[in-house]
Amino acid sequence: MVIGKMNKNKLDQLNNYKKPILTLYLTSGYPDFNSSIEIAQILINSNIDILEIGIPFSDPIADGPTIQNTSFKAIEAKNKNNTKSIIDSTFEIVKILRKTDVKKPILIMSYLNPIYQFGIAKFSEIAMHAGVDGIVIPDLPFEQSKKINQIFNNNNIYLINMLTPATSKAKIKKVVQNSKGFIYYVSSTGVTGSRDKLSSKNLKIIDIIKQTSSVPVLVGFGISTNEHIKIINKYADGAIIASALINKISPIIEKGNQNGDIKTIINDFINNLNK
Repeated sequence: MVIGKMNKNKLDQLNNYKKPILTLYLTSGYPDFNSSIEIAQILINSNIDILEIGIPFSDPIADGPTIQNTSFKAIEAKNKNNTKSIIDSTFEIVKILRKTDVKKPILIMSYLNPIYQFGIAKFSEIAMHAGVDGIVIPDLPFEQSKKINQIFNNNNIYLINMLTPATSKAKIKKVVQNSKGFIYYVSSTGVTGSRDKLSSKNLKIIDIIKQTSSVPVLVGFGISTNEHIKIINKYADGAIIASALINKISPIIEKGNQNGDIKTIINDFINNLNK
């Protein structure tokens, strides 16, 4: 038996939440390893429900300019400092977080190529030992996910299924039936990044998913304001915020957080989202 395999997955607790679920994203290694640890610690200790940590990749096809920029800078910092691999560094961040927080779910977001290059089984086992609860792979089609899903399931890590506005009703039904943790609804078929509003089509699809899903539905891609979240929370179970947070903190952290006010900025941002 794999050590730790039978531990309850922290994502299971989401079904018991009586409030909207807020997930925030950061890029591992941005702007450098030590800074990303600092940001991760602030986030895990803040008023959020899930932390998503993205593994930088040189061809981030699903990401908009903001997250692409953080990926490129993280890779540049890694190459400059000749540190351990970005994947190993990411798991190191999770291990550090788990020393002080053992309750909040932690997700890893990675494109498929880095996982394959690292080795799927190896990636899954190290992720389990680090304390990872879920994995998001935006370029993995659901139809091709059975094998990799089983590998992660063996280590009690949930592969988070994604649905989009273009997903057919028949496929929605199949994905919903095979989902654990939560369903990640992508509110746009384009790349990540802040947008002005959510379409009525999105809201109708979310409603369809909610009618049949036994796990929470969280909405991501383009969510950036308190107004977005208020609308989302009427239809879904919560929101996933990425680019909006990075846009807020990047001018500070790229200058080295000289005034030490990054914690205040992050907490103010989160408090505003939760109003």
